[in-house]
Amino acid sequence: MSDIDALLEQSQWDPFWLPSGVGIVDRPRLRYTHAARDQHALNQVTRVRAASGENDDWQAIVDEVSRAHQGVTSRWLLARDSQHPGLLPHLQAGGWTREHVHHVRSVSSAARVDVPEGVDVVSVDSAARLTDCIRTCEAAFSMPASALSSDRLADELGTLAGGRVHRFVAYDAVSQQPMASGGLNLFPALGLGFLWGGGTHPAHRRRGAYRALLAARLACAHARGCPVVAVYAREGTSDPIVAALGFARAGTMVTWVRPAR
Repeated sequence: MSDIDALLEQSQWDPFWLPSGVGIVDRPRLRYTHAARDQHALNQVTRVRAASGENDDWQAIVDEVSRAHQGVTSRWLLARDSQHPGLLPHLQAGGWTREHVHHVRSVSSAARVDVPEGVDVVSVDSAARLTDCIRTCEAAFSMPASALSSDRLADELGTLAGGRVHRFVAYDAVSQQPMASGGLNLFPALGLGFLWGGGTHPAHRRRGAYRALLAARLACAHARGCPVVAVYAREGTSDPIVAALGFARAGTMVTWVRPAR
């Protein structure tokens, strides 16, 4: 298999899924997005590289990101090739703290996952479904409820219409209560499907909703010509689940976060 760490980091550089109003700074040493909206995934650093010479001015890079992310939650996604020891003291001094460790996991999109009875997985195709998807994700990860304006919902539904972003909700087949939700971004040029945002509402855990959600996303990637599916699986939460389902482990990605201020 190709270098899955490198491929997965590269997938984060493709801005096709971003809604309107998001700025992108993209240089060989640094890539980040910025937006006035304090929304997860819109204000993130997705690539940082060491300088070619001996002296790295990490402070200048951190200061630039700090200014761009003023007033919103800021995250650095430090994949394997972005993990520079000299950068970390500057992040700490700037107010960022280490958040989560994610293991890079991958599997064939043709892999089989046993799907439990009593769970219906539906593709998001309406504002109501999208609202269920977002609210379930927020509950799964203990995130505060975000503002769901009509403009935001229209932006995200527009992204889904492009055919490369897919979002799913798992519902209880009887009560039709949303149980779990998750997304899939497709990168045909990389031969890769990227799993993101997969989580189960605390009230519905251990009922197989996550597995049903995973099966739907694998099938979607396979049907659209992406032979490999990969994920940044959070240590201690989704990582043991996908490991048990046969996902192979590669490297790690570490997030650093600074709250809005």
